[in-house]
Amino acid sequence: MQNNSESIRSVASPEPYPPIKVSRENPCYATMLYPAIRAQESETTAITTYLYQHWILSDRFSDLGRTLMAISKVEMLHLNTIGKLITMLGGDPRFANNACECWNADAIDYCQEVHHILAANIASEEGAAAFYQQTAKEIQDPCVSAVLNRLALDEILHAQIFREFLESDKSSF
Repeated sequence: MQNNSESIRSVASPEPYPPIKVSRENPCYATMLYPAIRAQESETTAITTYLYQHWILSDRFSDLGRTLMAISKVEMLHLNTIGKLITMLGGDPRFANNACECWNADAIDYCQEVHHILAANIASEEGAAAFYQQTAKEIQDPCVSAVLNRLALDEILHAQIFREFLESDKSSF
C-alpha cells in the first residue's frame, strides 16, 4: 500500500468503460439487473457501507479511509450505470419493488473491527464481480454484457485492494 498521504492508488480498472447502451429494449434483462441496485447485496449497500467505514476508520487508518471513500465513488458510478441500463432496457430503476421489498440501511455491516471489515468487503466485492460476470453471460445483448464485464473488473480490483490491506497491514490493525 502507498504510504504517501497525498496520493492513493487507482481504485478503478485501467480498462476503458464501454458506452452505456443497449441493442434494444428488453424488460426481462432489466429485471435481471435489479439486484445490483436494490438487493441487500447491491451497489447501494456497497456505497453506504464504504462511507460508514470511511467515517469510522479514517482517524485511525488514513490510507484505508481514503481508499474506502475512493472505492465508494466508483460504486456510485456503477449504481448510475446500472440505473441507466435498466432504464434503456425498458425497466424502472426503483430502489424498491414494493413497500415490503426494498433496500434499507440494515443491509450495512456496522461492525467496527477492521479485520472483519476487510474480510467482509472482500467477500462482497467477489460476490458483486460474480454477479456481473454471470449476468453478462445470461444476457444476450453484447452492449449490456460488455458493460457488466467491465464493472466486474472494478469489483475484482476492489477485492484485491482489500485483500492487500488485510495481508500487508495485519500488524498495524
